[in-house]
Amino acid sequence: MLVSGAVRLCAAAIFVVAGSMDAQAQTAADTVYVLLADQPNVAEFLPAPPDSTSIDFVDDMLQWEWGKSQRGTARGKQASRESMWDVNAMRMVMAEVLKLDTISDEKTPALSRLLTKAYNTGNQSTIAAKEKYQRTRPFVMMNEDTWTAYDTDYLRTNGSFPSGHTAFGFATALVFAEMWPELQDTILRRGFQFGENRIIADAHWQSDVYAGYLSAAASIARAHTNPELHKDILAARAEYAELKGKAASYDPAAAADLPHGEDILNNPVDTASYRYISDVMRYWAAKPVRDTERGARAAEEAEYSVGMMAKVFGEAMKITLDKEKTPAICELIDTVLKRASDTADRLKPIRFRKRPFVQLGDPSFVPGDEEKERGKSSFPSGHTNLGWTTALIMAEVAPDRQDEILRRGYEYGYNRLIVGYHWATDIEVTRILSSGLVARLHADPKVYELIAKACDEYKQVTTGVTPATRTDTSSAATTARIYRLDGSPATETTRGIVIQNGKKIVRN
Repeated sequence: MLVSGAVRLCAAAIFVVAGSMDAQAQTAADTVYVLLADQPNVAEFLPAPPDSTSIDFVDDMLQWEWGKSQRGTARGKQASRESMWDVNAMRMVMAEVLKLDTISDEKTPALSRLLTKAYNTGNQSTIAAKEKYQRTRPFVMMNEDTWTAYDTDYLRTNGSFPSGHTAFGFATALVFAEMWPELQDTILRRGFQFGENRIIADAHWQSDVYAGYLSAAASIARAHTNPELHKDILAARAEYAELKGKAASYDPAAAADLPHGEDILNNPVDTASYRYISDVMRYWAAKPVRDTERGARAAEEAEYSVGMMAKVFGEAMKITLDKEKTPAICELIDTVLKRASDTADRLKPIRFRKRPFVQLGDPSFVPGDEEKERGKSSFPSGHTNLGWTTALIMAEVAPDRQDEILRRGYEYGYNRLIVGYHWATDIEVTRILSSGLVARLHADPKVYELIAKACDEYKQVTTGVTPATRTDTSSAATTARIYRLDGSPATETTRGIVIQNGKKIVRN
């Protein structure tokens, strides 16, 4: 058994940097983008973790077997190496992805600041659900010992659901994908693998890791309500551009520059895969729901349109969304629909998978759609992509309703299992792709401004107060301002190293 002397982070959110005894009850406000009290609550917008008698636990067990098979491989060594629980784990991963020697406060202050705050924000996002469920970890349930370089017996009393490693790893990946869109696929792939490594490490079940991805995405959605995040992204982008001697080059509106699922996600499950059995079991478990009120809603919400998104999320936001009363929000939803369609439609023929009702020779619950959908791929789920992408952005627009919005976005994807048009694993990984799409949309100045207008409109509709004139915070406008390397404002008379017009300038 390989054990480090590093002290772990306790379930009560005591954060301890490995090798030190410096702890605090929760991360300080100036080192996170979201305060603990403002975090979306996974226990409110996701189902409870599966127990050992449920159909969903079959998938957990199958993935546990896969994880054990990887321990003696190069991937197993990676999982062990990346099991450390402190910000240095993410410094190591992101430096590797960005092809930098190091990320540190001294050498890359802007990148380091962004990384640290994203890490802490993601890390805190799992606390409420961990404390509520206190789920037993796989190595404990299976009466095994920890074996990675940094996991210790401390984990025996720390809740398994959701995965904290996955949350801080994927949160960091999402923010860095927005910071440098040219590398978004590589960054998101590493963030995805960082979470998956926890299955290999025997520290988490598949469902814990999956909840960690969604916890991170929700947390970073809320983080976008904090202007400090955008400011830090711009400062880090300018610093990285200087280090690499080139500016970020990408077309904000080009469909070809949206996240490429084939480079981010694992291949879809096929009939030869060990996970196929869990997909089939979950399909059959969902069929009885068709005869319930929940099933009727799933069939009703099969429509793929701006109007349906307005209905679904208007209910969650407790307002009426339509083009007359809320034109800015509807314009934003229309933009999201188009980008989500581009992302999913591009991937479908590349990673084709038969839909459940086709594979099993079983009628779907939306027979009117069968003819046009029969030859289309189940992977990824376009409806899930639209629903979860819209949910994350609407949670930013209406943070006071974030848990309700996220729950409806999650349910909209689950609808597709109920009606027989998508497998469970296709729906799950699509939400990961959607989270990356949201990061990409924020890197588009036009979408960024649409979100800002939608936020103002929501405030006006719900409070009756017209927000003050908003300062232009688009990427193009903000990069023209002057910043110190740590992202704080500077002026024309500031001495030392500053960022102006996206370039590093030294003023003596």
